[in-house]
Amino acid sequence: MAYFEDLSEYSYHRFACRPGTKNIGWLGPDQEFDRGKSTQEVLDSLWDHCSISVAQSRGIHECELCSPRQTVHARRNGVTLLLGTSEIRVFSHSGTIFAAPTLIFHYVRTHRYRPPNEFLRALMEERNPLGSDYFDKLTGLNLEWKRTSSPVEHSSFRFIRVDGKVQHVEAKRQIYLDES
Repeated sequence: MAYFEDLSEYSYHRFACRPGTKNIGWLGPDQEFDRGKSTQEVLDSLWDHCSISVAQSRGIHECELCSPRQTVHARRNGVTLLLGTSEIRVFSHSGTIFAAPTLIFHYVRTHRYRPPNEFLRALMEERNPLGSDYFDKLTGLNLEWKRTSSPVEHSSFRFIRVDGKVQHVEAKRQIYLDES
């Protein structure tokens, strides 16, 4: 996954770019990030946001902070979500839109990532992303959304260059169940 500095201008998916959208939680394995303990309220709100996928990707981004890299299936309150396949949007009362990968839930809970206060305030302001106001905001921005997938059987793959030619290589299926 691409690394973007927190609060920088969002530019990852051309079709999902909207003026005033800020990056949050686009972490890389070689980048430092703030750490801290998170509250259950933050985790609950992140989980609710992660249950709605925006800017669906064509593949699965593994957690590059886990060693070895893992596909993350997060479980909370009896529900399992496949993270790393899409993004979330969080709307602040001031008009700022925050874009984060769904892996943000895993980063906060497992790797103790502490998002900027500006994002946390917006997350707490918008406690119910499953309400019609939230979907109206997404629709108003012409952003497609859907429920986040539950785990499905899959195999991961990579493209590698061998003797100057690109080859498709099946990788070991790595699934990490991140439970609360």
